Amino acid sequence: MLRSVILSTATLVLAAQTPAPEAPKATPAAASTAKAAKAPKAPAAKAAPTAAPAKPAADPVLATVGKEIIRQSDFERFLNTTLSDQQRMQLQFIEGAREQYLTRFLEFKALAAKARKEGFEKQPEHAKKLAIMDMQLLIQALMERDGPALQARLTLKDEEVKAFFDKHPDKFKTPEMFTARHILIGTSAKGDEKALTDEQAKAKADKVLAEIKGGKAFDAAAKEYSDDPGSKDKGGLYEDTAFGKFVPEFDQAVRAQTIGKVGDPVKTMFGYHLIEVEKITPAVAQKFDDVKDAAKEQATAERQEAVMQEYMDKAKKEVGFKAASAPVKAAQ
Repeated sequence: MLRSVILSTATLVLAAQTPAPEAPKATPAAASTAKAAKAPKAPAAKAAPTAAPAKPAADPVLATVGKEIIRQSDFERFLNTTLSDQQRMQLQFIEGAREQYLTRFLEFKALAAKARKEGFEKQPEHAKKLAIMDMQLLIQALMERDGPALQARLTLKDEEVKAFFDKHPDKFKTPEMFTARHILIGTSAKGDEKALTDEQAKAKADKVLAEIKGGKAFDAAAKEYSDDPGSKDKGGLYEDTAFGKFVPEFDQAVRAQTIGKVGDPVKTMFGYHLIEVEKITPAVAQKFDDVKDAAKEQATAERQEAVMQEYMDKAKKEVGFKAASAPVKAAQ
């Protein structure tokens, strides 16, 4: 569609820039003939008064469906309701597009008339759906009126953004991270004949731990024994990983273990883990100038929620809104 718009626009531009063809120059013979034919002008006869051209109808009729008269304004309303601003703009540049939309609109009118004639509008579900559409249109009209004033309240000054930053220091700091190697001895779902039982997985983890304590390199043991596909080929390494991305038992073991020392097997829902923590990087508070844009975005979101909640509370009070105390259950 966009390609068609570009091509159509380019055609219009080229047409506008093409110079009009020059009129043919008169030959000497033609000039002398014209001179000889030149005679004194007779008094011009007064032209008879002509009737003023009829003004086009302000809202012309496009079609009739039964007793319903469909006018140009109905079609324009259809376009304004069903198309976005951008789509309506593109419609001006695509040859034949407006005519196609008009054809569809008039066909929709005919189909709707057929459905109405056959009694579909009298079905109970039709009225309920119509009420939902009415609600949406009313809210849209209300927001078109009140939206600009609400939007204006979302503009924040720099000092307000800074106040938000100071009030929420935990939102603006690099996360606490760790680098560690681990070996997973996994247990699988029930019914898998190759799955290790909990006891078998624990025994295997103890065996691997004994090999490491006996001098086997941790990364070599991970490549040989680990069931974790995400780190097995990297010697079990997870580098600069934020806390919270693993199950709680894993994070707790990383925090509790001595750096550089392999701890006892840690049980999780996936099986047993052997963990060797290489380093823990503490969280670091960020400077306001480095995160000003992010702070503004979050502060604006908070302001928006507060403004809309205030608007909603006021609306509920004006119309006498009262929610049911019991929760609504889904229909069976």
